[in-house]
Amino acid sequence: MITDNVNSNTTPDLFSEEYYGNFAGKHSWEPGWLADFRSVSWATLKENQNLKIKDEHWRFSPKNRFTFTNFENISESSNSIKLDRSSNSAECVLDTVDNLLLENPELIAELTGNRGPNLGATESFHLTNTYFNNGFFLRVPENQKQTLRIDHTCPAKGQVAFHKNYVLLDDLAEVTLIENFDSKNNTFQGGLSNLTHFKIGKGAKLTRILIQNMAIGSTFHNLENFDLHKDSSVVNVECFLGSEQSRIETKGNLLESGANFENFSFVSGRSRQLFDQRTEQHHLAPHCSSNLLSKNLLQDEAKSIFAGMIKVDPAAQQTNALQTNRNLLLSKEAEANSLPGLEILANDVRCTHGATTSRLDQEELFYLLSRGIDKKSAESLISLGFIEEIIAKINDENLIQNIRDLVCNHFR
Repeated sequence: MITDNVNSNTTPDLFSEEYYGNFAGKHSWEPGWLADFRSVSWATLKENQNLKIKDEHWRFSPKNRFTFTNFENISESSNSIKLDRSSNSAECVLDTVDNLLLENPELIAELTGNRGPNLGATESFHLTNTYFNNGFFLRVPENQKQTLRIDHTCPAKGQVAFHKNYVLLDDLAEVTLIENFDSKNNTFQGGLSNLTHFKIGKGAKLTRILIQNMAIGSTFHNLENFDLHKDSSVVNVECFLGSEQSRIETKGNLLESGANFENFSFVSGRSRQLFDQRTEQHHLAPHCSSNLLSKNLLQDEAKSIFAGMIKVDPAAQQTNALQTNRNLLLSKEAEANSLPGLEILANDVRCTHGATTSRLDQEELFYLLSRGIDKKSAESLISLGFIEEIIAKINDENLIQNIRDLVCNHFR
């Protein structure tokens, strides 16, 4: 077990040289390559802090709500992640970074070479690379089929957890990965920064389902980078309901021909929740396809930002890429901002994008009210219908019902 409550007698600053020095000292037992990696990440973080430039990656988003300066220490790492190994095969490798650092650190050396989505949250990216003390490592060998579950737990108020993860699917592997982000109870209102790199081998298939239902008051950063190789396929389904503020960055890199990347997500926001989503579908090879559908359901004073980009390189002929953002506002105070974009450098492609924002259909609401259904229940039914297209991508009835229940709880 590794505890990183550095400088517990004073109010620490994760950005101070003193704090980093104390952290590095407590981790002096780590291999040299990891110490070097942390040092470079720290130096890059400090260098970026000195740059005074206008960042379009934070357009419409109050960046100050995502700061790490309010966290007093790094949480005890071993309590922040739990793996379900019940369906593991003997050949599959699934372990926490906490364990691997102690027992087999060379296995996670590949973590140091991974890129981030690089869609604006550079502070979170470099802080996580500097201070990560947990996460998970998954490798599924060729032709194996696996269904796996990972549970991430938000720390207590004033604490932050940094998770760095690596998912490697060898050629022709097929995996369903369920990731759940939650809090033990409503008092666990800390921060969680989660950085994941996915490498999908030739002909491999990944179905990934993410559910974020952390306590209101918490802060969530989720940065993920998918590398897809020849004829591989990813279906990524993400459900965001919790936390006070969430920054989500998802990038799919279609590196070789025949790759297919599908990214589906919904937000159910209420009160003053803020959800900032940045995505990129990057086509680097010919004959690839991608599809993004993002839906935001907003009550009260909730706010969403969606900024998506389809990027097609000159070599990526015969690209087929779609991007859609739809927003449903349930109150006058709710706010949705959409920034879809295209950057196409090939001439034989089919790329479309679009965004719509609408308010609650009063005729639908009146119809349900006239049938004796109370207003909150009626809004819940209409809202479930709005996001059902996303939920239907999940092939697990128990999980589907759990997600529907979580959405309904937002209307009570």
